[in-house]
Amino acid sequence: MTMTGIMQPPREVAVAQAVQARAQAQDARNEAENARDIARVQREAAQAKRDAARAERDAQQEQGGSTGTVTITKDGVTTVLTDASPEAIATALGMPNPRGADRSNGQNENDVPLMGIFMTAVVLIVAMVLRYRGGRTRGAGARVALPADLTERLSRMEAGIDATAVEVERISEGQRFTTRLLSERPVEEVRRG
Repeated sequence: MTMTGIMQPPREVAVAQAVQARAQAQDARNEAENARDIARVQREAAQAKRDAARAERDAQQEQGGSTGTVTITKDGVTTVLTDASPEAIATALGMPNPRGADRSNGQNENDVPLMGIFMTAVVLIVAMVLRYRGGRTRGAGARVALPADLTERLSRMEAGIDATAVEVERISEGQRFTTRLLSERPVEEVRRG
């Protein structure tokens, strides 16, 4: 409420607050939309940069995929490679494959860790499924036998609770009846005086 000499009615205050809240929500939506637009423009610029780099790399590979003539002298042995690929040069130098793949057996060096992670995930999922299914069947099928004296005691308690419920219902029916009689009775004026 504002104190300008006159108190505003609560309804006007509520309406003003609602209008202000709506305006703030609209401002927040506009800011979020602007942020999304900026992020989209940045993503598009990054994608364009990646596309340009990929096109440049592809053009270089097409034009310079072969290195021309390379002479390699290693351990007193001279090897001349003509129009060799980077993989062939690396192999001649005794270096590991620059692409990270071993072409001789068709496996990638990242295959073993990935396979280990995959197998661990499979084992964990199977274990969780079996535990879930086992827990459901154990809970539904297994019944615990109660001692005879406890069963007898519970049945007596059940009978007592039922009897109490019947009596409470009778009392409330009587109360309703009495209330109805009193409400239908004509009103008598009390004389003063």
